[in-house]
Amino acid sequence: MSAVILCFSARGDATARRLSDFGEVVRVPPGGLREAVASRWGRVDALVFVSSLGIAVRGVAPHLSDKASDPAVVVVSEDGRVVLPVTGAHLGGGSDLSERLASALGVSPILTTSSDRAGLVAPDLLASRLGWRVLGKERLAAVNGALLEAGSLTCWTDIPDLLPALPEEYLPADRSSADVLISPGDHPAATGVQLVPRCVTAGVGCRRGVPQAKIRSVLLEALRMHSLLPEAIGEIRTVDEKMDEPGLIELAAGLGVPLTVVRRNVIAGLGDQFSASAASRHLDLPGVAEPCAASAGRLLGPRLAADGVTVALSISTTRQGAAAVDIETGEEPERQAGSLAIIGTGPGDGGLMTLSAKRALDEADSVVGYSLYVDLLPPEWLAGKAVERYTMGEEEKRVERAVSLAEEGHRVALLSGGDPVLFGLAGLALRASLGRARATVHPGLTAVQATSQLLGAPYVNGVVLLSLSDYLQPWSAVERALEGAAASGLTVAVYNPVRREIDDKLAAVRRIFARHGYSRAYLVRDAGRPGQSACRLALSDLVPDRVDMRTLILLPGASAEESCGLLLDRRGYGRELATEGGPES
Repeated sequence: MSAVILCFSARGDATARRLSDFGEVVRVPPGGLREAVASRWGRVDALVFVSSLGIAVRGVAPHLSDKASDPAVVVVSEDGRVVLPVTGAHLGGGSDLSERLASALGVSPILTTSSDRAGLVAPDLLASRLGWRVLGKERLAAVNGALLEAGSLTCWTDIPDLLPALPEEYLPADRSSADVLISPGDHPAATGVQLVPRCVTAGVGCRRGVPQAKIRSVLLEALRMHSLLPEAIGEIRTVDEKMDEPGLIELAAGLGVPLTVVRRNVIAGLGDQFSASAASRHLDLPGVAEPCAASAGRLLGPRLAADGVTVALSISTTRQGAAAVDIETGEEPERQAGSLAIIGTGPGDGGLMTLSAKRALDEADSVVGYSLYVDLLPPEWLAGKAVERYTMGEEEKRVERAVSLAEEGHRVALLSGGDPVLFGLAGLALRASLGRARATVHPGLTAVQATSQLLGAPYVNGVVLLSLSDYLQPWSAVERALEGAAASGLTVAVYNPVRREIDDKLAAVRRIFARHGYSRAYLVRDAGRPGQSACRLALSDLVPDRVDMRTLILLPGASAEESCGLLLDRRGYGRELATEGGPES
């Protein structure tokens, strides 16, 4: 999203510089408001005013025409404490931009659109986020009103396999009764709003010098044959020999879609299952329109040929193909810039999530995670995002899904409880993303850190963290870790007491740690979550019916002592009461 950040004073300049990652910062001189806005209106996706609301209104009012085409306008107060989307909140992307600006400033945006305030995703906002077209805009007010009234919308689609996960408030329904239709098809009798994904690719060939109007006419006829809308066109593909054809260039520009060239080796690799074509004689190719369309997805029947033009259509899951070449530069076009944020959600309480992790979650448009981690987050943090929940044991499946979404251009948050590196998905996700998507890790607090809320300061001299699970590593490796941890004399936190052979596992813990002088254990349940609790017991009482996967076993080290109901590790400061003895002291 291209943006310009306009500021009007030294104080505003300081705030604007904090937002420089979002766009060009421009200091507007006195009397320069009109020129600053006029010279940029329609050339950027958003104008951010670091000023009063009045200055922004005076600046943009003469230019406002249609919310579907106007750039977004956002106001940020000079002290950086207020972020307010003014126009273009949904179709212009202003609401999402405001969320990101506010996150960068450490504040919450002031949202005035009713559906945004209710944490609901209006159809026009969904379309803006996914780059879809909206038909039936005159019905948006009624549909959005129904969304506010019921808290949900009915939805129908004929391309379910091509869609990302839709917001939870979009409920499946029959086409005849749906509030929202998501389809590239022509549905003239629709009574709701239609969202049109740009999932159709047109393969086009033509004779030299054919004017744009004739190419467009044949393209529209091909779309009508398949009951598809022109708004569904996401890309036009052709062969290298047509890269300078003016009619094709004008057509793509008029439709606002990329014109890409499919390489000969790609066409050759598609086989010869296409209709007989003059291209075999003139270009030594099995065809132009059909193979170019087929290179992007599923071919929708044979080509249409008329007036020196051939057109074939396909349903594509992406707007650009890795084998295509941009007509303007002759280079391979970049995929839409997606990203993968591997986020540690902390022990459970949203207040224990790091600022880095929260900011990454705010910036995401898609969330993938184990259902428990997802549901522990405040619902308003997920509002407006596509959320996909997975069960325990589907770790590799959800990692692959998250990376695939990032490849498609989405900003994806992959949730991992606690810290994503410690017994988490970070390593797996980073390996899966190599060469496929840009990935970053956002660390999180882990359960043992949350125990300080209940126990005090149990690991001042250090702490050993290990997992009792042998699902992904042999039990022999777990035993070696237990031996090393016990030998350290430090406080030890044991995670993941899985049920498989739990009697033998806990017997090993009791045996190994008793041999090294440990005699106590603390069982902390739901650390960092509502209802967290802790209890002390003798090491010998550490038995299966006392623990489950929500239990952290804490074994106090040699220098930890109980004082006034707290478990306090001694560091050696003069004010600490030094006592003799082992872990029980």
